Amino acid sequence: MAEKQVYNLSKPSPSEMAALSTIFEDCTNALVIYRETLKKVFKQSENTTVPYVLYELQNLETTDKEIFNEDMKKMIKDIQEQATYTKLQNDSLYVRSIIEKLKEEIRESCSFDVLTKEIERIVKRRKEEETLFEKCTSMKKTAMELRQTLANEKMSNEVERTRLRNILLDLKNENEKQKIVSDVEYKYLCKWNKAKCQQNLIKCEEEWKRLTKFYDDLHKREKIQQLISKQLITFLMHDIKCIEEKIEEWQKRYDREKKMYEEEIREVNIEIETRQKDIAELSQEYDKKQKFIDTYLAEKEAMKKQKEHEQHVRGCAIRIQAWWRGVMVRRKLGPYRPEEKKKKRQPKTKK
Repeated sequence: MAEKQVYNLSKPSPSEMAALSTIFEDCTNALVIYRETLKKVFKQSENTTVPYVLYELQNLETTDKEIFNEDMKKMIKDIQEQATYTKLQNDSLYVRSIIEKLKEEIRESCSFDVLTKEIERIVKRRKEEETLFEKCTSMKKTAMELRQTLANEKMSNEVERTRLRNILLDLKNENEKQKIVSDVEYKYLCKWNKAKCQQNLIKCEEEWKRLTKFYDDLHKREKIQQLISKQLITFLMHDIKCIEEKIEEWQKRYDREKKMYEEEIREVNIEIETRQKDIAELSQEYDKKQKFIDTYLAEKEAMKKQKEHEQHVRGCAIRIQAWWRGVMVRRKLGPYRPEEKKKKRQPKTKK
């Protein structure tokens, strides 16, 4: 990456400033004149799809371009002129903006940072365009390969189409043969059905005779059944009367027993209520006694823990005292010190 260079100038004299300003003004005026001449030479259009149309035209093959007529060629020429006009106009605006920025920078700081920055931006943009161009070329190669594969597939599809067409012709011939066979079979079936219908008519006449005889037998049986049903109806009516009388008797008995059982249920409910009251009182008394028992057990547990703690403390104190006595005996300290050492020991005198 190129290092950024800054060109600082000494402050120019008024005459140099005037010369630079006149040069920049001449440049801007020349650009304005250039733009006006471009407007006169080219017809301005508001079509924003010109770049896309040109890109598609560039990607077309020569064989595809040959099919264009005169009007389409003229339209393509106008599109290309419009594209050149827009390119030149954009370039002039770009140069004008750079000159304006450069004028302001020279007037303020007397440096050319605008130009160096613009060069770096152009270099960076050119690198990006190169990478995009490489990608575009690789994509064009893949597109050509895809076109080749499509052409090969088209040829294979043509071969398959001819094969299928031959198969279709064979199937048509087979269909015609099957149609002739089916016509012959249809005529045979019509004759066979006619003979079968005559045979079925004879069978139907015999069946009709059999069914009429069976119907007469059923009619006789129906008369006999009607007589039997009349007798059964009379018997059942008598039986129904007897049952209704029994039902009335059982209904009276039901009402009587119902009253008796309702009275017993009322007495039982009263007894249940009294028992429930007794149970509630006993439960309250049980709760009181249970609370007393719980407090007693808690106090007993606390006394037990306190007693255990006291025993633990006493045992620990006894162990500590025993250990200390052992230390005093082993090291001969305190009352366990020999008498000879006590006599030899004299108090120190201050010098």
